[in-house]
This record gives sequence, structure tokens and C-alpha cells, in this order.
Amino acid sequence: MGRGQISIDLLFAVTLVMLTVVSLINLSAQEMEGARVIDRTAQLKVFAVELRDSVVKVYSSGGGFAVRKEVPLKLHPGENVRVTLDNSTNALVVTAWIGGKSYRVAQRLPVPLSKKTSVKLTATDPSLWIIASYNETTGMVDVEVSGNRP
Repeated sequence: MGRGQISIDLLFAVTLVMLTVVSLINLSAQEMEGARVIDRTAQLKVFAVELRDSVVKVYSSGGGFAVRKEVPLKLHPGENVRVTLDNSTNALVVTAWIGGKSYRVAQRLPVPLSKKTSVKLTATDPSLWIIASYNETTGMVDVEVSGNRP
């Protein structure tokens, strides 16, 4: 076995080690992105449940009561979260556009809604108000979401 043979074997071994390292780096990058997606989804799910509970509390408190909530994620320019109270499905829907990906979480509401309201949360305006008002026409409490303070 000559010198040339040892060099080729060494070169082949180094190449295999480098390919293995590159594959491991690629795999870890994919796993990190998957973990970020799961983290965002979990945060939005918790936010939706918190909003659902707040809607029920505001409804129970009656007309004139309002609660301010803030999105739990740090939003960057171009990212947004839309919160919708949908009276046709009696659900709270959180739709987000974060990091170039779209997310959607829905929660059924145990209280009646009289109209559909929606608010868009952005990096410059990350908070919303859940507002209860007494509707004299129907004799019921109306709950809505708004970006403005009542």
C-alpha cells in the first residue's frame, strides 16, 4: 500500500464525516423550525382560550364592562393577529400571520353573540378590548371586540 492509497482513504473518510455533520446541522435546523411552529401554535391556542374566558366574564359582568387583552407574541412589522367574534358560528376565531406562516385557532363560545366583530392586532397596536353593552332593543348583553378603548 503506497502513500497515494492512504491519502485517498483519508480524503474519503473526511468527506464522509463532513457529509454527516452537514446532514446533522440540516436536521437540527428543521427540528428548530418545527419547534417554533409548535410554540407559536401553543401560544395562540392559550391566547384563544384566555380570550374565550374573558368574553364569558365580560358577558357575565353586564353592560358597560370592558377588559383589555394583549397578544402574547412579539409581532414584527408585517405580522398580524386577527381576533373575530363570529355570531353565525358562535365562535371566537384567532387568525395569525407570523413569520411567513398562517395559523388559525377557533374556540366555541358558551354565550350568545348578536353581531360579528373583528379586530386586527399588529406590532404597533398589539392590544384589544372586549366590551359588553346592553342592547335595549333585544334586552340582552352584546359582546364585541374592538381596538379602541370604550
